Amino acid sequence: MRGLNPLSLTFLSICILAGPARAEPVPVDLPALTHLPASLVVAGSDGERRYAPADLEALGAQRLVTVTPWRDEAATFDGVLLTDLLEENGLSDADAIRVVAENDYAVVIPSDVWQRWQILVATRVNGAPHTRRNRGPIQFVLPMSDDEAAGTGEVLNNWVWMAARIEVAD
Repeated sequence: MRGLNPLSLTFLSICILAGPARAEPVPVDLPALTHLPASLVVAGSDGERRYAPADLEALGAQRLVTVTPWRDEAATFDGVLLTDLLEENGLSDADAIRVVAENDYAVVIPSDVWQRWQILVATRVNGAPHTRRNRGPIQFVLPMSDDEAAGTGEVLNNWVWMAARIEVAD
């Protein structure tokens, strides 16, 4: 068996020590979305606005490929960046938002979280409309490393599925 040359060993060591890189969302063009009835209400500075999944995508679709704790392999999510949605509704300067799910589960997301990580408000997964059975139809998705997907990182605390409402947190 042949050994590795010193250059290969150096490269391999750097890759192992650097750890897994986080994916970043990239802009995409998507075909028209047909979806089961779903909407996300955003209580913004000018009142409430209701977004169907297609309305969210019209704000500028992005794609994020990331691992999750619920899937055996990385998944491809499409949707709009939370920062774009908050800016559209005059909420980008909020200290924190409350995201409420269809089942009344709620999580408060501080502004430092959406400034540190690009949160995707996903309407599709693996090219298909996101379904309630698969944590949709509107899901907050954050880029995760393998360690975070295993439940060892704070990113997991900010995932919300079946998202129905965004409002400023008290």
